[in-house]
Amino acid sequence: MRKIAVLMAIMLAMVIFFSIQGQTSTNLIDIPTAKLLGKNHYSTNFRFYQEGGLLVKGEAGLTENLTIGAAYGGTGVIGTGTPKGNPEPAFSLKYKLGEEGKNMSFSLAVGYEGQGYGKYYKEGDKIGVKGDELTLTRSFYQINSKGFYLSLSKTIQDESLEVHGGINYCLEDDPGKAGVAIFLGVNLKVVPKIEIKLEYNNGFHEEIRYKDVFEDPEHPEDLLRKKGGEINLGFNLEYTPGLSLELDFKDLSQLYSKSGNRVFQITHSGEF
Repeated sequence: MRKIAVLMAIMLAMVIFFSIQGQTSTNLIDIPTAKLLGKNHYSTNFRFYQEGGLLVKGEAGLTENLTIGAAYGGTGVIGTGTPKGNPEPAFSLKYKLGEEGKNMSFSLAVGYEGQGYGKYYKEGDKIGVKGDELTLTRSFYQINSKGFYLSLSKTIQDESLEVHGGINYCLEDDPGKAGVAIFLGVNLKVVPKIEIKLEYNNGFHEEIRYKDVFEDPEHPEDLLRKKGGEINLGFNLEYTPGLSLELDFKDLSQLYSKSGNRVFQITHSGEF
């Protein structure tokens, strides 16, 4: 409860302090791009997800080549449920190796991202599954964090279309994670203030069965997650310069649920 109170206080301070101008997020939906924030620019992202979840992530450009960030959140923040914070804050770092147009045909960056997305499964917790209460034997995010990654971005068609891709190595105790995974994405600006995003995340991820994550399940071969990567679709509106609203339809490949997952994001940016 104390962690959630601290989170809400940080959010309030951010809203009061930050001006509304500058650059936006350096990610697509879940995947990192090769974009960085400019020096002395910041970006604050509020992500609302299932089970009353809220994740707050802040990033700052320390130099033109280095962006750092931190994130914290939990479930039950919105609504009537009991707030349950993630175990610890997560940190991120991104360094620019090359920039498109400066003797390179694409932008290239290397980084680390410790924040996963969606529900956090904590070892020892009991959760209800198909009418049974099962005990978790591992700790991991529903969508695992990137860990260490290499990403590239390429702009085409007068900056209205961008393509992104990369590889990553996750450090989480996710039983189905690939040794080295791939991610791909594209964003298209259909009108000056509206952008469509499409991404493929966690390529090569294996299936997760109940026996992999639960203690003595009655149906050990049942699937918690299917094999393959997640397909996510997002619609972003630049409400004002530096303030964007985004609705994402996640897991269209229905790896976790037939109904998929819907996420709403607010990104707020400026200079310091």
